[in-house]
Amino acid sequence: MATDPVQQVEQHHDDTPFVADLAGALRRLAALPASTEAPYLTLSLDWQPDGFRPNRRAGREWFDQNGAEFLADYKPHTPAHDSLSDDLARVREYLDGEVDPAVQGLVVVACSVAGVFEPLPLGVPVPSRMVAGPTPALHALAHVAEDAPPYVVLLADGREASLTVVDQARRERHVDVEGGAGGRSRDGSGTRSRNDGRSQEHADAFARTVVEEVRLLMDRERIGVLVLAGDERATTLLTDTLHQSVRDRIVGSVRLDIRASERDIVEATLPLVEQAEREREAAAVGSLENGAGPGGGAVVGIEETLTALQAGQVLTLIMNDDFAAKGWADFALPLYGAGDAPAEHPAAGDPGVIVPVGLEEELVRLAILSDAAIEIVRTAVPVGAEEQAHIPDADAAVPRSEAGRRLDALGGVGALLRFVLDTDQSTAEM
Repeated sequence: MATDPVQQVEQHHDDTPFVADLAGALRRLAALPASTEAPYLTLSLDWQPDGFRPNRRAGREWFDQNGAEFLADYKPHTPAHDSLSDDLARVREYLDGEVDPAVQGLVVVACSVAGVFEPLPLGVPVPSRMVAGPTPALHALAHVAEDAPPYVVLLADGREASLTVVDQARRERHVDVEGGAGGRSRDGSGTRSRNDGRSQEHADAFARTVVEEVRLLMDRERIGVLVLAGDERATTLLTDTLHQSVRDRIVGSVRLDIRASERDIVEATLPLVEQAEREREAAAVGSLENGAGPGGGAVVGIEETLTALQAGQVLTLIMNDDFAAKGWADFALPLYGAGDAPAEHPAAGDPGVIVPVGLEEELVRLAILSDAAIEIVRTAVPVGAEEQAHIPDADAAVPRSEAGRRLDALGGVGALLRFVLDTDQSTAEM
C-alpha cells in the first residue's frame, strides 16, 4: 500500500535580458590588464523609464548631456582622446538599439585600444556615472552583486511547492513540485485511521522531496539566501525537515497563496532579503570594531586595508558605499599607495610609471582578484512616507545609517583578515 508523494518535478528557465553571472563578469573585468595611455571607460546608467515618458530613459539624456563634456577633459589627437571618443560612439550606438526595455540599470566597460566593449544590463538601477581610468571601475557592479544577491523562495502548501530563484529583483528560473494523491492507498481500501496515518506519511515524504530539491538547487548554484512562503503548517513542516546547512540560510518567511504571481512573490520577499542585507552589513562593521588592533583579525583605515589587500590577507573587504580616496599605482610591479603620487618611487623603480587612481575602485578590484568577499555598507537611511513629504533644508546634513556612521569612525573602510602576518601588525588610528 505505497504512497506516491510526488507526481512530477518540472524545471523552468525564464529568459531575462540581464547579465547572468555577475560574479564571473567581475572576475573577468578585474583581470583585464591596466591601460595607462588609453584608459578604460566605465559607464553606469540609471536606466529606469521616465514616469511621464515611459519610452524615454533619463539615463540616456544624462549620457547625451555629459558625454561631450567628459571627452573635453582630454587633449584632442592623443591616444586617450581618440580611444574614449571611439568608446563613447560605440556606447551611443548600443544605447540606440540594443538595450532591452526590461533593463533598469546598465554598466558598460570599454577600451577601444584594448579591444574591450562589454555591456552589462541589470535588473536593478545604478547611479549614473562616467569614469575613465587605467583599470575598469567596478565599484557599482560589485555593489549590485553583493547588495542584491540571488535568493530562493520556497512557496508551498500541503500538496504543491515551487522553488523560485530571484536574481536582480526578477524571477530567473523556477522548479515546480506537484504532490500525488496523499492519504489514500492505491487500491482505495483502508480504514480512516490508516488513511490518516498515510496522509501524514505522504506529507512527510513530500516535504523530504521538496527540501532535497531546495538543497540541490542552492548548493549547485551557490545561493546563500532562502525565504519560505506559504501557509504556516507547510512552512513549519518544511523548516523542520530542512538540513541544518540550508536552514541556516533562511532569512524569513511570509504568508502567500500557492498561486501567487511572480510579481507578488518578489514584492513580498524582497524586503526580507534587503533587511537581512542591512543586518549583515551591521554585523560586518561590528566584526571590524571587535577585531581591530595589534594582532587582531581585522584592519581599518585606507592604508592598513590597502596593505592587507596587497599581501593577500583579506577575507572580506568592508567599505561605505560613498567611500572615496585618492591613491596611486605602479601596475607593472604591482604596487599601490594612498594619497598623491610620490616624487620618488618607493621601491626604487621608475616614478614615471606611477599613475593616479581612485582607491575606492582599486580596493574593489584587488579584493576580486584575491577572491575576497566584498561588503559595501549602505549609508542612506530608508525614507518612509512621512519623510518623503518633508523637504529638508538645502544645507541640512544628510542622515546616515547607523552602520555607515560606525564605519565612518573607522575611516570608512576596513577588512576582516584570513591571517595575521605577526602579532605587531596594527591598524590605522581610530
